[in-house]
Amino acid sequence: MFSSINMKNITTPLGGICVVDKVEKDFGLISSVFGDVLGPNDIGRVKILLNNRLTYSTSVNQIMSITPNETCELLDVGKVSDRSLYRTIVKVGRHANIIIEKYQDNIKKNEAVDKNQNIDWSSLFFQGKTAEMAEFGYSRDRRPDKKQVTFGISTGINGVPSALTIQNGNVLDKIHFTETYKIVRRIMESGSLLIFDCGANTKANKEKIVADGFHYLTLKPKKVSTYKRYIIEFKKSEKIKFKVDDKEYIAVKIKEGNEYQYIYFCKPLLEDQIHKKQRKFEIKKKTGNELAKKAEKHKIVDRFPSEKGWIELYPELQLTLGIIENPYITGVEGFFILESTVDASPVEILSIYKQRDAAEKLIRNLKEGIEIRPIRHFTKNAIIGAIVIAFLAESLISLTQLSCKNPLVKNVKLLKKYLTNLTLTFVYPENGFRFQVVSNVSPPILELFGDFWRKYETKNLHLRW
Repeated sequence: MFSSINMKNITTPLGGICVVDKVEKDFGLISSVFGDVLGPNDIGRVKILLNNRLTYSTSVNQIMSITPNETCELLDVGKVSDRSLYRTIVKVGRHANIIIEKYQDNIKKNEAVDKNQNIDWSSLFFQGKTAEMAEFGYSRDRRPDKKQVTFGISTGINGVPSALTIQNGNVLDKIHFTETYKIVRRIMESGSLLIFDCGANTKANKEKIVADGFHYLTLKPKKVSTYKRYIIEFKKSEKIKFKVDDKEYIAVKIKEGNEYQYIYFCKPLLEDQIHKKQRKFEIKKKTGNELAKKAEKHKIVDRFPSEKGWIELYPELQLTLGIIENPYITGVEGFFILESTVDASPVEILSIYKQRDAAEKLIRNLKEGIEIRPIRHFTKNAIIGAIVIAFLAESLISLTQLSCKNPLVKNVKLLKKYLTNLTLTFVYPENGFRFQVVSNVSPPILELFGDFWRKYETKNLHLRW
């Protein structure tokens, strides 16, 4: 207990601390994941790093400037420096494979692994240019001017993350799939379903899944010639009509060997795709009109439409009689095909595939909620360590929400505001002992923690006066 002599009252966010402590109490996560890997002081620093991701998400060199000693006391760690936090991040990166394995063992032991696993891949851009693993590649952050690192995740439909892989910034999804699959299959039960997008849909990847005794559900890549062949079968076959999320679908199921093709047509999807392609065509026509004016001076390197006709590779106009057809419309608009080893109704298959947005939400939560980007580290272990800590911070929230049947706030970016607003005040009265008061206990906090937050406030406060 602190003396009150010459000490000022301190207020600190409590939400992040509460999440860390509650998951440790319910799942024993921190001790089981880091207990045999890091020392006691490093575990305390990991808690500080997790608490930062769950609240302000400030840069590492600013954490201790906004973290009072009282917060360190609650997180079971003594004096902490910026350098020690950096060293801990590097240690986490160095032992990342063991840490992820221990995390998987923990959620499997606590029966938090969903039988349906959604896997996806994304990228994070760097602020610097000399970082290890940093490469130019397809940027999901729409920052092609920045080098990046790619990462893969797996999560159950229940929202609990189950796997993390980190690769160089130019690795393709279909190649990254192999690394992510190696990690997630450790905790998958026989007969589990793996759901992924068309980027990783290759024959070799599907054969691996089947050989290991699992099922897959994926989107067939939209190649026009392939789709047109299936559309012919679609027109000849018996169809079913149904609604999902207020949208009407027409579907056909076709068996090909050990695989089922589920062909869907959706009129609202057709209208949306036609609208986007028409808009793209109009933009190209405007570009073509501008190029037509310069056709005599410049060499054209493509074929562009204009109001007068087509502009060919060389500066000459090919006049067209009548209306120019939109070349971007291929005739497969409104259709999509799901392929799977699961024999089910088209309604059930589509409902399962729509739940793959759990993976997209996890990636969005990491980027916008946990605020993992941009990466400011430059050594390989530090980069991996920072991503692992962000992944575990998101996992703590998911495990906390697991017991909530229908959380009031699911979006992590919004939830962090409630976690940050939940405050713990350390009061140092003159000639008295310190006491603690919790404030800003909102409905989302009550739903998330119940009465768990009460452990942080002074119980015998009325006896102090």
